[in-house]
Amino acid sequence: MVSEEIERRLQNWAWWTAWGTIGPEVRTRCASAEGNYESDHVWEGEDPRYEPDLLDGQILENAIRVLPDMTRRVLKAVYVQYPYHRKHNVAQRLRISVDRLESELHTAKRRLNEQLQRSAAGYAGMVTSEVGVRDGLPGQ
Repeated sequence: MVSEEIERRLQNWAWWTAWGTIGPEVRTRCASAEGNYESDHVWEGEDPRYEPDLLDGQILENAIRVLPDMTRRVLKAVYVQYPYHRKHNVAQRLRISVDRLESELHTAKRRLNEQLQRSAAGYAGMVTSEVGVRDGLPGQ
């Protein structure tokens, strides 16, 4: 079974994909004179802000890019395009059945986990390899 860690990282990746998106300004007040009114009875504080882990988001993006097409499409649909939709609606958008969506999602998480492990093992091998360090130094 795929760990909750992958789920958390995929949610962070979804936030990372939308981080810094520039679009049209969303109006928060009306254009008339009443738009300048500020009530003394403000009960709400600042809106909570979530800043994604940018490095982890980039790592997941690089790992997702090398996955098969259907795997990428499912991850993008579930976490980025339609994160608040029901699985039935997401499956309709992808033109597959709900059972296939759940199967593909499970497979996608497993493949992503394997890809991340391969990437981490490859990176750790590059960093700790004595051969690479010895060959990389000038004069030896």
